Amino acid sequence: MKINATLTTLYLQSNAIGDNGAISLSEALKTNSILSTLDLWGNSIGDNGAQALAEALMFNSTLTTLDLQKNTIKDNGALALAEVLEINTTMTTLNLWHNSIADNGAWVLHRVSQAVALRIRL
Repeated sequence: MKINATLTTLYLQSNAIGDNGAISLSEALKTNSILSTLDLWGNSIGDNGAQALAEALMFNSTLTTLDLQKNTIKDNGALALAEVLEINTTMTTLNLWHNSIADNGAWVLHRVSQAVALRIRL
């Protein structure tokens, strides 16, 4: 993905990449300027992976859709994503359905989605 010049959508559903895979993908996302959709549905990604993806979103300016449904993300991962989404202006859709995000994480994500017109599914 670091040297990708054509791939705009990457579906990696149910590949059990876990936090380590998400961290590796995050490193590539920091420099990727083509990918617009990344689907990581059902990959056992937890807070560490979500935090790495959030960090990548500070540098990435092309990703518009990130699907993280059916992972194991909790409040810490949700809060990291919410924080970066306040400054990332390209993300339009974030799917976090069927994770382990509690009320605090959900509330912060909702507040951010209202402030920046971002579509978040919890």
